[in-house]
Amino acid sequence: MRIPRIVLAVLLLGTPIAAVAFTATTAAAEPFTYSSVDVTQGTACAITNDGTAVCWGENRYQWLIGNSYEEIIRVPTKVALPNNDRFVQLSGGGNHTWCGLAVSGKVYCWGEHHIGSYFTTSTRTPVAVEFTSPGTYTKVGSGNEIGCALNTSGELWCWGDILATGSGETEGNRLPVKVAIPNNETVVDFDLGGTPCAVTSIGNIYCWGHSNGAGQLGIGYPSNIPYAVSVLPTKVVTPSGVQFTSVTSGLEHVCAVSTTGVGYCWGDNYMGLFGNNTYDDSYVPTPMTVPNNEAIAEISTGWYHTCIVTVSHKMWCFGRGDEKELGTGTSLGGKTYRAPYIPNDIVLSRIAVSISGSCALDQFDRVWCWGGLSAFTALNKTATSGWFPEVIPAVGPPTSVTNASTSVDAETATLNAEVNPNGYATTVAFEYDTRADFSTAIRTSTITTLRALTFTSTTLSRTVDSLAPRTQYFARVIATNTFGTALGSTQTFTTLGSEPVVSNLTSERIAGNSASISVDVHPSRLSTSSILEYSSDPLFSSGVVQISLPNCTGNQVQSFGSQLSSLRARTEYFVRVTSTNRLGSTTSSTHSFSTIGQLPTVGITNASSGLTFISANISIAAGDLDGTVALQVSTSRSFASISQQANDSFVNGGNTQFTLAVQGLTNRTNYFVRAIATNELGSATSEIVELRTKGGVPVMSTPTVYTTDTFATASFQLDTTGLNTVVTALVSDSPILKNGTEHYVSTTSGSSFVSFQVPQIDARTTYYIRFSAKNEAGTTMTDIVEFTLDAPIGFVINNDEDTTDNPRVTLNFNPPADIQLVRVANNAQFKQARIFYSLEDLAWDLPTGTSESQDRTVWVQFIDSVGRVTTYTDSIVLFADITQDDTAAPVVIAMRVVSAKTASVGVSARRSTTAIKRSVVISARDALSGIAKVQTRIGASTYTVKVDAARSGKYLVAFPARVTTMQIRVVDRAGNVSRWLNVKSR
Repeated sequence: MRIPRIVLAVLLLGTPIAAVAFTATTAAAEPFTYSSVDVTQGTACAITNDGTAVCWGENRYQWLIGNSYEEIIRVPTKVALPNNDRFVQLSGGGNHTWCGLAVSGKVYCWGEHHIGSYFTTSTRTPVAVEFTSPGTYTKVGSGNEIGCALNTSGELWCWGDILATGSGETEGNRLPVKVAIPNNETVVDFDLGGTPCAVTSIGNIYCWGHSNGAGQLGIGYPSNIPYAVSVLPTKVVTPSGVQFTSVTSGLEHVCAVSTTGVGYCWGDNYMGLFGNNTYDDSYVPTPMTVPNNEAIAEISTGWYHTCIVTVSHKMWCFGRGDEKELGTGTSLGGKTYRAPYIPNDIVLSRIAVSISGSCALDQFDRVWCWGGLSAFTALNKTATSGWFPEVIPAVGPPTSVTNASTSVDAETATLNAEVNPNGYATTVAFEYDTRADFSTAIRTSTITTLRALTFTSTTLSRTVDSLAPRTQYFARVIATNTFGTALGSTQTFTTLGSEPVVSNLTSERIAGNSASISVDVHPSRLSTSSILEYSSDPLFSSGVVQISLPNCTGNQVQSFGSQLSSLRARTEYFVRVTSTNRLGSTTSSTHSFSTIGQLPTVGITNASSGLTFISANISIAAGDLDGTVALQVSTSRSFASISQQANDSFVNGGNTQFTLAVQGLTNRTNYFVRAIATNELGSATSEIVELRTKGGVPVMSTPTVYTTDTFATASFQLDTTGLNTVVTALVSDSPILKNGTEHYVSTTSGSSFVSFQVPQIDARTTYYIRFSAKNEAGTTMTDIVEFTLDAPIGFVINNDEDTTDNPRVTLNFNPPADIQLVRVANNAQFKQARIFYSLEDLAWDLPTGTSESQDRTVWVQFIDSVGRVTTYTDSIVLFADITQDDTAAPVVIAMRVVSAKTASVGVSARRSTTAIKRSVVISARDALSGIAKVQTRIGASTYTVKVDAARSGKYLVAFPARVTTMQIRVVDRAGNVSRWLNVKSR
């Protein structure tokens, strides 16, 4: 519900408010100052001195600020009018509805009720009231159910609930209707609080649109019919001789001020809000008792309290105080006049009072509020928020100050400013121009967006580049928020810079074909490019060579160097440097120098040959010039014809040692070699060297053999003399390599270390090996080298034989290190064991039996110096003496095929000396008389080879040439034969 302020009539008379014009400004802005403020239930709106409306408080259903979803608007927020129109007066009422008068003379409303438009019954943005009669309006009001506007003819037009419009009409009408003021009296003031009332030009007050249940119509009695509505204005009983100038309407009471400054109230005197020192209700105006009987300049009443301002600028409030309405810092209220607690130097006026809050303007046009309205704008709520009058946040267009520019250089400068966003999100940028009117200004991109709810200044900077050097610029800050754009004051700065300076052009390290040039360039703060020119023409009219030097910038001298090449020996050259920046070019004085030079020298320090190449190390002296070096090879000392040539180049001061190689020569050929060095002044030739290319029989070192208990590896150094060479190995258990096995080792043309692991060898057997190497120049052989595989740790019986006829055997020991004694037994439990301190071969008796053949095992323990024991075993088959007839056939118990490249050692199937490639090893056993023959059958032919009779043994049988399949069997001394077994060579 809207409860407006009342001022003396003299403050309202004169030029109509709608005639006042407002001019927008883009100067450095300050926070808003205000011309008026009004309050209603939980909300307040104020008009700035430039006609902008801002509102805050409850925003339920967005009726107050339509584009905000915040339920409480804590920062005064702009309410915009169509076509950038401006407000001159605002009034708030019930049903979340506000109405205002604009500079254009139009009346606008927005909210949930009494909009004054035929088709628009509610709106969240202002819409124009549709008057049925033309007129110029000076005041607008919004009440609980209606809105009204006063025109310059003194006519009051209202809209909303028809029964409350005072027109006497009872049929609904959404558009404004004229209030039926009796006797056609003209209206000078009105208020639409709980009861609509109007003051006429002759000092009468008329009220309507209420039930008069508390006597608020001021007609001397309350209404006899509850909630009856007076549809026509009724005259308030006026005290004798009193004329009223203004009126204010509360919940169920009305107050007014007379022409003499006396205040009167009637209706419900709730908690002494009449200010007449009583709590008594009254149905007719009753005078107020102002301290010292001061005249009243302003009065405003709300639902439960009233505030006045006297002509001496004192403010008093009375009525209810427990909702912070009185602004005293306490909840005290009642009929007592109480002054809001404000600073001593603050004077409040233009007061507006509502249900639980009050607002007023001070002499500086700032808005102060207390009660609930103050709490709404408290950004940092405290326990005392609302109990005392507080200034609302200083909102408005940004406050912008352009500070002096810093870090000014030739093409860059830093622009500085301080911006206070005054509560609203504010974008900030700079603009700068070479013209004071900024007609060709360059604007920076947004440097920042200052956050809303900020009320302090922020220092901001932006460095701008691509400026013109040695130029005056004008700069200012631009800050924009929802209330507009503020331009900071203009600051000027002048960029630096000048033409470049070139100095100290010199030459050094002068040679025959080159020279080093150095120069100093001062870029004078600008990006500077430099060109070095040189020529043998002092006028630089011909033969000019240009070299670009690195670009530079800054305010320091920078030194550059350039290496001149491809110069002519013993020649005078002229040099100059030109540097250029945005402000111009500078050319140095001309500098000259003369090149030097002499014939080169050359020598061969070392030369060597390969199979098809000759290589030489060459040393030269360049003679201070660049040039070439060549290695020439010929079969003629006179070099009448050059067989081959290798080339390289040299530079003065560079490498003086070269290694050149001539390829594609014929092996085993004599050549003559020389080196030639050439520069611009001539050539020099080295002494002649005679070499022969390589190629001959291979060269091998004596092999060395590394053995273990499982394998042997033989190795030697091989020099192939550059020819493709095949390496083979011959291995035999004969010192003269009789019946040896030949192995392929490798094929190579380079010198290398050859390593070969010898296959198919047995432990405790001595072998002999010899390597052969063959190329197109011939064949060489190494010495024969003897080797034996290491015996494995432990022991064997009879040198690892499988069988024996004699129960007395020999134990052959190969003990671990640090063994002190050996313990021997014929059983695993070491029963009847014996201990020996000697580790030499030991004679040992095996237990005998009655079987023709018996497996016998011997257990041995080696014991070291600290008592550690390691146990080993070995087994052998013991054959008994033959005492009966031999009728049992021998048996082949194993058979495997092995590879070989020469005649086999052992049995030849055909008794042929022809070389063969494959052999078969058979293991056989006979229980009594022993194996005496090995037979082979190939096709229909059978071949027999006699062997030393033995009860077990291994026999090697060779495959004849071109034979891949045959049959094998063994025969014992008694003539018994094993069955034929088939064997294939692959």
